[in-house]
Amino acid sequence: LDTGADFTHPDLVGRVVEKADFTVDGGDAVDHNGHGTHTASTIAGTGAAAHGQRRGVAPDAQLVIGKVLDDNGFGDDSQIIRAVEWAAQRADVVNMSLGGEYPDDGSDPLALAVDAATRAHGALFVISAGNSGGGISAPGSATTALTVGAVDRDGALADFSSRGPLV
Repeated sequence: LDTGADFTHPDLVGRVVEKADFTVDGGDAVDHNGHGTHTASTIAGTGAAAHGQRRGVAPDAQLVIGKVLDDNGFGDDSQIIRAVEWAAQRADVVNMSLGGEYPDDGSDPLALAVDAATRAHGALFVISAGNSGGGISAPGSATTALTVGAVDRDGALADFSSRGPLV
């Protein structure tokens, strides 16, 4: 669940089995931002664009793409919550490389939606801790989420990465 995907990208051709656009404007789920394509390729890219050298961590996985962020990287909580419910019914693992600006204790509606979807469908949500450099934001604050921070080129925690504990 991100900014969509470039379905013509060599690493993603034939990998996407379903797609939906949850943004306010609605449309075709095509990524005009680049972040969703980057994330999808990191997960399940075949490596075709780099002659097999840069495959994703799960190169045999099939993708279900939900566009929840617009071309500027912004989205409404309500559209993200609808997409969480949709994705949990279709995927075993759901990646969300997105987050709010403020630290959360897990009671934010986005975090609660992730917890409810996990309980209902058993999906594992892998979610960014956030990019504020502060505490973990929603939806990464969900109790059931596998929340991840960002690292730099040397594998150290990136300065901008949010980190625990929850507020």
